[in-house]
Amino acid sequence: MCAVAVAGLSLLYAVGYLLIAPAAQRKSDVDAFYRSYLASPGGMRIASTCLLLSGLVIGLPAVALKRRLSAVAGNASSWAAITGVAAGFATTAHGLSALVGTDRLAGRFASGDPATHAAVVLAHLAPSPVDPAGLATFCVAGLSVLVFGDALRRTGPVRSADPGRGAGGPRWGRGLGTLGVVLGLDMVALFVANSIGAQPLVLVTGGLASVILGPIWWVGVGGLLWREPAPAS
Repeated sequence: MCAVAVAGLSLLYAVGYLLIAPAAQRKSDVDAFYRSYLASPGGMRIASTCLLLSGLVIGLPAVALKRRLSAVAGNASSWAAITGVAAGFATTAHGLSALVGTDRLAGRFASGDPATHAAVVLAHLAPSPVDPAGLATFCVAGLSVLVFGDALRRTGPVRSADPGRGAGGPRWGRGLGTLGVVLGLDMVALFVANSIGAQPLVLVTGGLASVILGPIWWVGVGGLLWREPAPAS
């Protein structure tokens, strides 16, 4: 259920960031960003809230997936679970920082003197002290998904002990694993694009991750975890 919730929050994040927030809030012009945010803050607030909530719940399916794959993936699945949980908490901090901090800076931008205005611009342009360039939200989380995907791709999930809940056989698992590898690489590319300020690439990789690859992956993980594993022989 938490995995499916992450998928839904990913889609809602995309709606807030890509559709509701005006285009000026996705560009590098700081003055235009804050003028736009003061007039229409809803989209960015939705996106930040989605990051906050998804980071709180994403660790549960990561740990559950590790337990499902530990017999075949060993230390790799443990590393991916630990990394996924840590990235989730950092994502929550990222979302909370954006939700609270952007409002505060916008208020100071609107009412401050020229010195305060210049300080706000510098604060906006500086890397986030909580999650610089999305290091945890994009890169670390992407590496966790990449490792899980590679484990699924190489092994496939164990078949279900309950025929009524679906087989979940190797072919289905390998397809989900390949998707995880692609999503992980896309999230790492998103981090790189964000780090160098390549906004068109940010929109492409971020759109793929939040609208298509991420939701399909997390719904697939939820479906996999919903199936009971076959008893050990």
